[in-house]
Amino acid sequence: MPASAIVDKGDLNYAFKKSKKSKRNELDSQSNESNDNATYEKKKSKSKNKNEKLDNDESSKKKRKNSKYSDSSLTSSKQKRKKHDDEQDQVDDEILDIDGKSENAPLTKPPNSKKRKLSEKDLASVIVEKDQDFEDDDSSESDVKENEGEKEIPENLRLSSYRLTQTTIDLLKRRGIEALFPIQAATFDMIYDGKDVLARAKTGTGKTLAFVLPITEILLAQNQKDNFASKRRGRSPRVMVMTPTRDLANQILSEFESIAPSLKSLSIFGGVSYESQNQGLREGTDVIVGAPGRLIDQIDRGNIKLGDLKFICLDEADQMLDIGFAENIETILQHVKSHKEKQGKGVDYQTLLFSATVPDWVKQTVTKYLRSDYVNVDLVGNSDNKTNENICHYAIRSSWASRKDIIGDVVTCYAGSGSCVIFCNTKNDANELVLNDKLKQDAQVLHGDIAQSQRETTLKGFRNGKFKCIICTDVLARGIDIPQVDLVINCEPPKDVETYVHRAGRTARAGRQGKAVTFFKPQEEYFLQIIERGARIQFQVVGPPQPQDIISATANDAIKNLESVESSVLPYFNSTAKELIEKQGAIEALSAALAYISGYSSGIKKRSLMSATEGYTTILFKFNYPIRHGSYVRNIFKKQFSNIPENDVMAFKLTKDSEGVVCDIVSNHLNVSEDGVISIGGRPWYNSKTTTLEIAKELPELQESKNNNGRNAWGRNGSGNFRNGSGGNRNNGFNSSNKNGKGNGYGGGRSSGNRGNGYGRKF
Repeated sequence: MPASAIVDKGDLNYAFKKSKKSKRNELDSQSNESNDNATYEKKKSKSKNKNEKLDNDESSKKKRKNSKYSDSSLTSSKQKRKKHDDEQDQVDDEILDIDGKSENAPLTKPPNSKKRKLSEKDLASVIVEKDQDFEDDDSSESDVKENEGEKEIPENLRLSSYRLTQTTIDLLKRRGIEALFPIQAATFDMIYDGKDVLARAKTGTGKTLAFVLPITEILLAQNQKDNFASKRRGRSPRVMVMTPTRDLANQILSEFESIAPSLKSLSIFGGVSYESQNQGLREGTDVIVGAPGRLIDQIDRGNIKLGDLKFICLDEADQMLDIGFAENIETILQHVKSHKEKQGKGVDYQTLLFSATVPDWVKQTVTKYLRSDYVNVDLVGNSDNKTNENICHYAIRSSWASRKDIIGDVVTCYAGSGSCVIFCNTKNDANELVLNDKLKQDAQVLHGDIAQSQRETTLKGFRNGKFKCIICTDVLARGIDIPQVDLVINCEPPKDVETYVHRAGRTARAGRQGKAVTFFKPQEEYFLQIIERGARIQFQVVGPPQPQDIISATANDAIKNLESVESSVLPYFNSTAKELIEKQGAIEALSAALAYISGYSSGIKKRSLMSATEGYTTILFKFNYPIRHGSYVRNIFKKQFSNIPENDVMAFKLTKDSEGVVCDIVSNHLNVSEDGVISIGGRPWYNSKTTTLEIAKELPELQESKNNNGRNAWGRNGSGNFRNGSGGNRNNGFNSSNKNGKGNGYGGGRSSGNRGNGYGRKF
């Protein structure tokens, strides 16, 4: 019987019943079942009466222990139990796979099969209910609960299924880790058995612990064999982990210290004085974690000896093997080789490479770092989604100026009660953004120019929830684990897929849900398409948060602030509150208080859904027939609302179904009456059977813009020098003669546009 099988009496009765039904030619299954139940109830009743009799007569119980009658009773009881066990074994033989090879074995007893005595391992996996006359009822109940908990965890993920010491298991459970993640389970035995490993798994799935666990178990086992050597002063490290950033090195170091506090671990990276690192190396260390630059420096100084090295691990392997780090890695490995040769040793160490992204060039490069029999563990493969499945991906179209105004609102509406990481492409952008009025009270900046001590303080404060946002460069994109991050914001699209995957991976960690929001300008839409194809995700293009969304989010935060007020101070405000309620009314007074606390006492400006520009409103025209271009609506404005300046209506976008157009109009030109009639420039609009107008509450799905890679693009200066592009100027491409256009373009504006093999419309 498989060790993972958990069987209770109900399951046995069901299986027994099914087995009996398969023998209809020999006996009546229903009659036998009722007889069996009657026998069982009879035994249960006798046992219950006996227990009640013993409980009511304490003196007879003592005499019974010292009498021959007691001996005979016990003997009789044992015989009954033996008989019951024999019956149970017979049932087991009929319904269980006695070879332990399949849980779906036939329920009838195979011919010529022999009865097998259950092993201790089998007995531990079988749950028997309290009714079956077992003496230790309390322990049986606790075993049931424990085994039921084990049943919920797949056997291949159970801590007990791997070569983990009980001390390590206790430490993991203290941290709330009851089972291994798939990447940890997939690589544990391979690393423990001495294999080189290249492993890929999605962000937030426990890759760090995947190599920390087997390494620490091996080191601790070696320490038990040679306790003196494990404590020797000046001992050389047995493990070296290399990372691209100092912050990730500190995080990995903390994992080693939490799992194996008896091992001496040390971080080696720049930004920290040499003296503290030198002191740690002189005392002796088991594990060193650091950045390649400082590691090479310490090796050259003779402070790090690599002759005893047993493990070399590269976290974020793709970045470590990329230009900038690859040369340093080569240098370190050459040092390892020379140190080993001096001691007469060969390549007696393991190399472990872990990352969330492993491009094809990495697979070709790793062959010179890994042994020929290395194991490639890929838990991403050809998955439809290269990022964590728990991440929702949003994109907001906006200019650089407007995104600075709305980024605080995005944090308010999308981050909820969690934290937010905001990625900028440059240090200057991060420094400017942290001064934003809507962020500066609740944000800190982090990048390579920040001193290491300040970086550690900032990260610690962020983890402890002392501020909501951290604004950074890609220094935090790799490996940093902050579980409470609910939102990641990209101020502009990353230039490659791998960077986006790692940035988005800072959220939705350890099973949590998360959101990733990317701002983009219209000319950057092509980068979103590249990311979608490479990461196999789908961006949901949404508009910026609208007033109703912002008010709802901020009001909830304001209510939480009010609930946190100490009740002892309320009497001091009662008289003022009563006066305010008498003057404005309870609802109006409280609403005004919430608006002031939320920071919107001066009102909320309307904002475009398409560009996030304040002072503009997005409107939607719908038609019951398809149209060819958004300029169709521009013609409507020319004819019916000629009093509206041309520049006050902009960004005509065709909906995906070609039966609608959205555009932005200056909010002051719009007015909505109590009966819902929309007026534009003082002139009312009345819907017809074919055309309707409404103020867009959310951005509909729009047709994709042509990319700007030199084909199918709109020119900006009227030259039309793209192969199939249409000539145009900055006014949406409608005021150009398309003089040099080579393709079939639209020559807009007053010119006929014939020179560009196109045709123009005269509005």
